[in-house]
Amino acid sequence: MRAQPTSRESDGSSPRRGDAPAARPPWQRPLVASLAVAAAALLAVALLGPVAVARAGGRRAAACLASIEAPRGPALPDCRSEIRWFAMPSRLPWSYRAASALAEELGVRAAVAEYVDAAVGRPDRAALAGATEAMETAQAMVAAGSGRITFDELGPACGAPSLAREAARLGDRRTLLERPDRWPDWHVRVQTLRAALVEGDLPRALAIASSYAGMDPRDEDLRTTVGAILCLGTAAEAKRGVELLTLNQNDRASKRHAGMSRNWGELRAVLVACAARTGVEPPAMPEAPEAGVADAVEARLAQRVRLAAAAGPGAAEAKQRALRAIRDLLGSAAALDPQARGDLLAVALAEDEALDAAGTAALARPDDALDGEDEPAAGAEGAQARGAAGAAPALLAGSPLAIDWLPGRGLARPVLSGSLRARAAERAAELAAAPQLSPPERDTLREVAWALALHAARELALEGDAPRAIDALDRSATLTPGPAPEAARALARSSAWLLAGDRDRALDLLERVDVAAAPPALRAAVLLQRAGLLASRGRQLDAARVAVLADEEAAARAARLSGAPGAHAGLDLLDVRTRWTRLALARPPGASSLRQGGPPALLPADLSAAWPWVGFASLDAPWAREGQPAFSRALATWSAARDAPPSTRRALRYAALRRRGDAPPALVPYAALAAQLLGDGEGDPEVWLDAFLALDAARFSLRHYAFARAEAARWRGDDGSAAAWQRRHDALRAVASDPTRAEIARYLGL
Repeated sequence: MRAQPTSRESDGSSPRRGDAPAARPPWQRPLVASLAVAAAALLAVALLGPVAVARAGGRRAAACLASIEAPRGPALPDCRSEIRWFAMPSRLPWSYRAASALAEELGVRAAVAEYVDAAVGRPDRAALAGATEAMETAQAMVAAGSGRITFDELGPACGAPSLAREAARLGDRRTLLERPDRWPDWHVRVQTLRAALVEGDLPRALAIASSYAGMDPRDEDLRTTVGAILCLGTAAEAKRGVELLTLNQNDRASKRHAGMSRNWGELRAVLVACAARTGVEPPAMPEAPEAGVADAVEARLAQRVRLAAAAGPGAAEAKQRALRAIRDLLGSAAALDPQARGDLLAVALAEDEALDAAGTAALARPDDALDGEDEPAAGAEGAQARGAAGAAPALLAGSPLAIDWLPGRGLARPVLSGSLRARAAERAAELAAAPQLSPPERDTLREVAWALALHAARELALEGDAPRAIDALDRSATLTPGPAPEAARALARSSAWLLAGDRDRALDLLERVDVAAAPPALRAAVLLQRAGLLASRGRQLDAARVAVLADEEAAARAARLSGAPGAHAGLDLLDVRTRWTRLALARPPGASSLRQGGPPALLPADLSAAWPWVGFASLDAPWAREGQPAFSRALATWSAARDAPPSTRRALRYAALRRRGDAPPALVPYAALAAQLLGDGEGDPEVWLDAFLALDAARFSLRHYAFARAEAARWRGDDGSAAAWQRRHDALRAVASDPTRAEIARYLGL
C-alpha cells in the first residue's frame, strides 16, 4: 500500500530541495523594487529629458523673438543666446532632429530680426549693411542643413531666409544694387531694376538690364521690364529691347494662362517707340490675336502722329491717316474719358491745320451736354461735384494743385509734350474768337482753351520749364472760368514754380493772392498748397495754422455738398488731403491735429492691430463710401502713435510694416507722418521710410515718389536728404522729358 503524504508535504510547506535557490530575505524586496523604479526613472530622464529641455528652450526662444516687436528699449533682445538650450539635445540621437530644427529656426529668425531691426527698430544704414552677412550665413546654413522652405515652430510661419527677398521687402536699394546677378527670383530682379531707376542712375539700370537680357529671362514681367529699360539706351541696346518686347507682344496676343490673357496695347506703344529710336521698322502687329487685345488706342494714335511729324514731309500721308483716325474717334466715342478726349483734341489742334472752330467745338463736346455746373472745384473732387450736379463739361480742366500735376504710371492716356499742348491751347484760343460761332460753341471753345492751357502748363512744369508754363497760362488768362479766376491762375502758377524747383516764388504767389471771393474748394486748395510750401521753407508754425484753415474750408465744403440732392456723400480727394496735411503739420497745444467729431486719439491694447485698413489702394475705393469709419480711426491712430513713448512707437513701426500698401493719395504728409514715428536719436528716418514705403512706392510714378520723399525731408528740416531726392527727381525728369523716350518712360513708371 502506498504511503499518504503528510500534511506538510500536501500544503507545499515542505523544505526545498538542495538544488533550489534560497528565498530573499523580506528586507531586500522593497530595495529591489526601488532600484527598478530608479533605473526606469533614469532611463526616462535620459530619453525624455533632452526632449523636455529642447521644448523648454523653444518656449523661451519663442518668447524672446516675440518681444522684439513688442514695446521695448532700443537694444535688440539677444535671442541667439537661447541656443544653449539646444546644445545638449542636439548631440543625442533621439533628440537630435527636434533640437537641431529648433536651433536652425532660431538662427534664421535671429538673423532676419537683426536685419529688420536695422531698418525698423533702430534704423541705421551701417547696421543694415552689416546685417546682410548674418542673412547670407543663415541662408547658407538652411541650404546645407534641413533645406526647409517654411519655419513655424518659434513664431508665425515664415519662409526660408533670403537676403534678396528681405532686401526687396525693406527697400534696401544698396544691397539690391550691389549684387544684382546673384538674385534668383524674377520679382527681386524687377525690384533691382526699379531700385536703379529710383536712384536716377540710368547707366546702372542699363548695365543690369543688359546682364539680365544675357540670361534670356523667361518671366514675362521681367522680360518686359528689361526690354523697356534697354530701349532707353543706345541703338544696340534698344535693338535687343525690341527683340524681348516682340516676344512678349506675340505671347500676349496668342497665349492664355489659366483661362486669362493680358492686353498688349501699351506694350505695342513701347515697342514702336523703341524701334523708332533704333531707326528700324517695328515688327508687325499680330493679325488675328486669340488672347489679349491691342488696347491703349488713344496713346498709340497720338504716338503715330508724333512719329509721322518727326519723320518730315515724307510721312505726310501717314500723319493725315492718323489724324483722321483721331477725328473719327473723337466724333464717335461720346463716352470717351474727358482727359483722353482733351489729349487727342490737343493733337488734332496742334497738327491738323484743316480743323476749324465749329469742328473743334463738335469734337470737344459730341453729346448734348447739360448746363449749370457747380462751383469749379480743384482736382478730382471738382469732377465729383460737377458729376453730382449733372454737368457734362467738354473737357476736364484738371486741378491746379501741384500734387495733381505729378505724372502717373502706364499708358492709359496719350503722352504729349508741353510744346504740343501749348500750341494746341493757343490754337483753341484763336478759334474761340471766330465770329461765326454760336454762344454755346464759343463757350465750349473757351473752356477747351483754358483746359489745354492748364494741361500745357502742367507738362511744361514737369519738364522743368516754369517760364514757358507761366506763359501758357497767361496767354489764356482771359478764358479762366469760375468766380475767382485770379486765384485759380495764381494756384496754377504756383504749381509750375513748385515743380520746377523755385519754392520761394511759388509761396510768394499764394501769399499775395486774395481768395476771399473764391469758392470753398478753391480756397481749400490754395491754403493746402500754401501750407505745404510753408513747411518746406521751415515755417512750421505758419504751416500748421494754414493747414488747419485749409481743412476747415474743406470740411465746410463737404458739409455743403453732402446736403445737396444727389451729391456724393462720402469722402473726396480734397477732403482726404487736407485732413492728412493737417495731421502732419498741426500739433497740440498750438492747434488740433484732428477735426472735431472724430474718434479720440487712443491706441488699442493690442498694438499689432493698431492700424486700420482704409482701402486707398483698392480699385473700388471703399474709403470714399458713405459711413466708412476706418479713415477717421486711421487718423486718430497716427495722432496717438506719434505722441506715444519711444518703446511704444517702436512696436507701432513693426506693426505698420505689416500693414503697408495703404498709402493715401497724399504721399507727402503720409511720409512726413511716418518719419514722426522716430524721435530724435532713435534712428535714420530715410532708412525707415525706405522700408515703410517699399510696398506703396509701386503705386506711384518714380517722379511722384522722389518728389514726395524730397518734400517730406524738407518738412522735417533734413536738407541733405531733400537734396539727394531732388537730384534723383531731376535725373528721372531728364529721361522722361525726352520725346523719343516719353512712352517708354511712362510705361516704366518714371
